[in-house]
Amino acid sequence: MNIVCVGDCGIDHYLPSNDKFFGGITANFARHARGEFPADDTIHIISAVGDDEGASLVLSSLEDSGIECHISRLSGTTPVQFIEVQPDGERKFVRYEAGVLGEFQIGDEERRVIQRSDLLVAPVYLQIVGLFDELMSIRTSGLTSIDFADFLQHPDFELLERHIDSIDIGFFGLSIDDTATIARIKDLAKQYEKLFIVTLGASGSRAYHGDGQFECPADPIDKVIDTTGAGDAFAAGYLSRYCHGHGIRESLESGARLAALVVQRHGTI
Repeated sequence: MNIVCVGDCGIDHYLPSNDKFFGGITANFARHARGEFPADDTIHIISAVGDDEGASLVLSSLEDSGIECHISRLSGTTPVQFIEVQPDGERKFVRYEAGVLGEFQIGDEERRVIQRSDLLVAPVYLQIVGLFDELMSIRTSGLTSIDFADFLQHPDFELLERHIDSIDIGFFGLSIDDTATIARIKDLAKQYEKLFIVTLGASGSRAYHGDGQFECPADPIDKVIDTTGAGDAFAAGYLSRYCHGHGIRESLESGARLAALVVQRHGTI
């Protein structure tokens, strides 16, 4: 399989410690995917970094990763996510600086890579909606999986429905209390015959596939250290099984296993 990951590769800047790690939704997913998908599957990253110190950290972190990199180096700053980890291990996103990714446009070479994908994986959030709209205009013959990363704070159903015909699988990280949002996601999965997965932290996960529903508990762990990147790990664990013929429930279990490993350490890998 050709798995093509399009989106953010940047820096996770932890406060107040000022620890800096290579991160970003796309980067996290791709690195986990390289470990979870079969070795003869090819993992690609399409992204952009700046010409600053952060870019050097990103590029050096991808050396010898086994990932095919198509990363444009542009004049400006590399994307940065500022993060605080609460006493219970829950991460709090303080602010996000998209840097050069906010203006990144997909080139002809990257477009050809996307068109040849068997699985296209990308996030969407407020700062990169323009890039997402461009990506959704590119037709592929494979599956398209989208992480709707803003839905916990900003459930943008207009954006979802605008592109729903081009999306096969959607991931939504929510709270168990977001009953209205979850109900609407469930209704859209049924209406459009889509596979939508809702991750609910310690409350486990749910998959809505057409009018079918599947549930999976979170793996029990002793202590949560840092939840940053748990959803990205879950998606990699899920898709690595689902795209190779495993059932929805087994794929949910694989996602839960990998997410549980990630939250027991500082950082996303």
